Amino acid sequence: LHLSLRRQRQMCIRDSFYCSRLIEKGVNAMNYLFYLEPYAFLLRSNDKTVVYNTLNATYLICPDYPIVQLIIEQWQNPTNGYSVLLDKEMMENEVVRHFVEAVRELFSGDCIEYDGKFPKPYIFQPTLFLNSDIRVKDEEKKASLGNRVMENLNEVNLYLPATCELECPACTSYFHQINHCTVHSGDGLKTDDYRRLIRQFLMNGIKRINIFAGGNPNKNSYVRQLLPDMEKSKVDVHLYLDNTFLCSEYEELVQQTKCVLEVLVHAEGFGNQLTEDMQKFPYDRVKWNLIVSNESDMERIEKMEIPAETVVQIKPFYTAENKDFFREYVYLEMQDILAAPIDRKTIFRHRTLNDNFFGKLTIYPSGEVYANVNCSVLGNIQDSSLKELLYKEITEGNAWLRIRGNEKPCNQCVNRDLCPSISNYELVIGKNNLCNITSVH
Repeated sequence: LHLSLRRQRQMCIRDSFYCSRLIEKGVNAMNYLFYLEPYAFLLRSNDKTVVYNTLNATYLICPDYPIVQLIIEQWQNPTNGYSVLLDKEMMENEVVRHFVEAVRELFSGDCIEYDGKFPKPYIFQPTLFLNSDIRVKDEEKKASLGNRVMENLNEVNLYLPATCELECPACTSYFHQINHCTVHSGDGLKTDDYRRLIRQFLMNGIKRINIFAGGNPNKNSYVRQLLPDMEKSKVDVHLYLDNTFLCSEYEELVQQTKCVLEVLVHAEGFGNQLTEDMQKFPYDRVKWNLIVSNESDMERIEKMEIPAETVVQIKPFYTAENKDFFREYVYLEMQDILAAPIDRKTIFRHRTLNDNFFGKLTIYPSGEVYANVNCSVLGNIQDSSLKELLYKEITEGNAWLRIRGNEKPCNQCVNRDLCPSISNYELVIGKNNLCNITSVH
């Protein structure tokens, strides 16, 4: 509603009056208890407040009136128990009444009569409690963190020495955005070094090891020697290879081992031959990673007759010349965020750590270790222990704990805790807000 300047001043004066009554009014007369449910989050930025319901994904932008802002501040006060007392006169305020109705309609809260005869119920607002601060400064606590640091390692990318005759034009770029092979040569780590590392991973309960051997992994001596060691454990082993190297030997590998085959397919490989290959490998442990960079690639995939049981993963690749393609297929829209409920744990994780990076390491044949290949090197596994490198990332690094709440312009956006964590695409493009949501620009 577009109100006259005089009318706006009158409403501000009236709201200020109601605000003072909200603070000073006792519970001698009938009041109303206006509260939020414990599964509803208050998300705030400099210019906007949203009530987000984690059960049904409803999203309510709170009216920007002084009296509503005071209600929100009272909700945020822990001593109030996610509730605020309203008297009859305030409930007759049109702005307050409409706000109450909106919250109730979305099942994010309620407003009930309260006569003050009994203590009002205390509703716990969603709050994150950490057993310990991840980035501690106290030396004694740091020592304790060092003893537990290995528990955080969940996944490792192991790049093995390799050669390859394919000469992919973006060989040294793909792995900065997605899980992809590349050629690493050098005489850093030997087979016994990898074996010691793998034993450490298995002892600490790591869940997944990704193997990248460039070229044809089946002809790589490191792969042939190391796979049997990993097969004896419960760890998930994922072996990456280009689809041009597929042959009957890999069918035997899938049938006789627990290894997951991650097949990398570039746009030039989209076609009838790929469909035939998919039919030859009808196994759930064979995953097809289709790498796309433009609209034409997507159209070719749509025309393919992909077998029903085939596991296909579409992997966009940024070339610096396909910005429009990324805006269309990768950038987030508001409906993407609200497509499905985001639970409490996910919101809390987004406030604390990076879902995409946390718990992962990449190790090159040189021994260099990265928490993320787009960030600075942590050190060399030949000079430092695995525990020391993990400890360095948690206390000093900028990958595992890289959250939108600390990065511009996302830290000014009310949706920062709802959006997926920052990914490699943001790091490569150099733009954190890969979205088409105008409120954050």
